[in-house]
Amino acid sequence: MMLDEANKRLKNEITEEQLWGINSLYILLDLHKDDFCKIVDLVGIEKLLEKQSHYERLDLAERELAAKERYVKSKARLAEIEVEKADLEKYVVEYQGARP
Repeated sequence: MMLDEANKRLKNEITEEQLWGINSLYILLDLHKDDFCKIVDLVGIEKLLEKQSHYERLDLAERELAAKERYVKSKARLAEIEVEKADLEKYVVEYQGARP
């Protein structure tokens, strides 16, 4: 969300630095801009900024988990492909051996 978008939706204007301070929370919550700004108005920017490092850690953990899940899925898919490749090679060899 851009600063001007946020300030149009919020009751009290915030700075670019404050917006970046709650950016991780915005990403984690994955809410519409209007809904997120309602939360900011209700709770208050200063209260949310107190937990900035916590949101950043959660965001990092989420990205690391997503990367690990992609890794595990990719490893499993590679194993499936290896089995499929072995089967296909077997069929090719069998066919070539059966030809007159």
